[in-house]
Amino acid sequence: MELLSYKHLTYSEVARLLKKLIDSGEKVSHMVSRVYEYVSKLSKCSSSDEVVNELTSKVGLKEVTAVMLVNNCPNSVDEVRIYLNFEGKVFDEDSLNEIVDILSKCCTE
Repeated sequence: MELLSYKHLTYSEVARLLKKLIDSGEKVSHMVSRVYEYVSKLSKCSSSDEVVNELTSKVGLKEVTAVMLVNNCPNSVDEVRIYLNFEGKVFDEDSLNEIVDILSKCCTE
């Protein structure tokens, strides 16, 4: 088997893909069902694709950072700073507030 490409996935994307597999009628393992249950419970953002795209295009975040932010939905500037280690640059307060604003549109508790 050859790996053609990879992409960082949010919990909601994983849940959507697994749901599609489960609904297809194919026999799936118990592990697949358990992973689906797990990511469904953790998923906090239904429009995760759009939010990841917005974070990467508007704010200039790397995809891996945007996915971590969407998966964990920090709701303050201080919490967002924790996830920015992969970026290799320092963000100003306006950019941090923009990230919090973008996340607040999709993140639910």
